[in-house]
Amino acid sequence: MDKGSRTIKPFGGYIKEAIKFYDLDKPVVARIIFILELAVLFGGYMLARPYVLDLYTHYEQLFVRLGGELNLENLNSILFGSGVYEAMIQSFMRVVLLIAAVRFIAFLISLFFGSWYFFGLTNPQMLGSQRVSVFFTRLTKIIVFNILFHVAFYLGVFVLLMFFAVITIIIPLLSVFTAMFPLLVMAISTLFVFKDLLIIEFDIGVFRNFKKTIDLTRGNKKYIIINMMSLYALGFLLNMFSVDVNNAVLSLFISAFLESIILLVTQRMSVLMFLDAASLERKDGKQEKGKTVV
Repeated sequence: MDKGSRTIKPFGGYIKEAIKFYDLDKPVVARIIFILELAVLFGGYMLARPYVLDLYTHYEQLFVRLGGELNLENLNSILFGSGVYEAMIQSFMRVVLLIAAVRFIAFLISLFFGSWYFFGLTNPQMLGSQRVSVFFTRLTKIIVFNILFHVAFYLGVFVLLMFFAVITIIIPLLSVFTAMFPLLVMAISTLFVFKDLLIIEFDIGVFRNFKKTIDLTRGNKKYIIINMMSLYALGFLLNMFSVDVNNAVLSLFISAFLESIILLVTQRMSVLMFLDAASLERKDGKQEKGKTVV
């Protein structure tokens, strides 16, 4: 990619087009993807629900047991002698792994939507079969890169968290920064928003992608973080609608429905920002940009 001017616009420059998650050059594809996304999320949450209830039950039992008089012998008996602690950990691992699997499948579905939308903007004459072929040809590389990326990223997060914990012990007033740590992690993660689109468009290598992803955000970090965090905040606010729903199944359905929309909107905004950041030419007849050569 060239080193020319790359300017990502503020949130308002993308949101009007990004929210049109139903608008693809093949509308039926958008409908199918949305239904698949909703089915995966809602089905996954329903599958995880019994394990979540088990986790809550085991936690409640452990909390009651720990509420009595404690000493080292009692604590050891409660944690390791009763079996409640082991059962809680097992339930917790089942929930984490199941939710992680559901989220990853949902991410891949949304990424397919993003790749279809991307080719619709940059190469509208490209056949649907060709778009599908490109995506699945790149899929192995995308999965490998994401595994490596998340291992490296969350290892870094763990080290940073330990650092903050030690600093907080030394200077308790800095505990306010520890409370903001999740927001910091989310903000940093947004700087890698183009990692998958780089593979889809340019088929670059897994390790080279780390450098190119960082290069592409240079000079645009502020608006990338603000734009993506704004979408996360919007998703959080929308999910508040499901909190007061008394029916648990309906609440999960509403959450899955809104999350499906936000995932697709996020992909659209990522594509639009990617076109600007990489100076790629848009050929759908709506907007033209300077073309980039890899």
